[in-house]
Amino acid sequence: MLLPARDVRGLPARLGALVAARLRRCGIDARTIDAEQQAMRPVVIGPTVDRSVLGIMVDFAKAVPYHLEPGQWNDATLELVEGRLAETPCHAARSGDRVIFPEKKAPDLLRSKWLANRPLQPTSGGPIRVM
Repeated sequence: MLLPARDVRGLPARLGALVAARLRRCGIDARTIDAEQQAMRPVVIGPTVDRSVLGIMVDFAKAVPYHLEPGQWNDATLELVEGRLAETPCHAARSGDRVIFPEKKAPDLLRSKWLANRPLQPTSGGPIRVM
């Protein structure tokens, strides 16, 4: 996800809604998004488990100026760049010949987690609950 660096201290409280919006743009179904949001509570900030992922994030941040003209950045253009970066091949913690494409891998991982391992049970009149 690519976001303006506003209210960084408030990010944990907003993260679930931001992730849900991004997953909707990826075409993820509402039940899976609801399950993912529930699993994200509470949001806790801590050290990374895989520093290679941080390296990819730094590389993505450095690539942003190549997708936008100076002074032409806003929330809508950041979503456009986010989509372009999602098409970038990555190989975090993998050999160079085993790349993934975030736009394809993220939906696959979510579907395999929420639809295969934990069947979703709809509830009436309220949010989806993961049983």
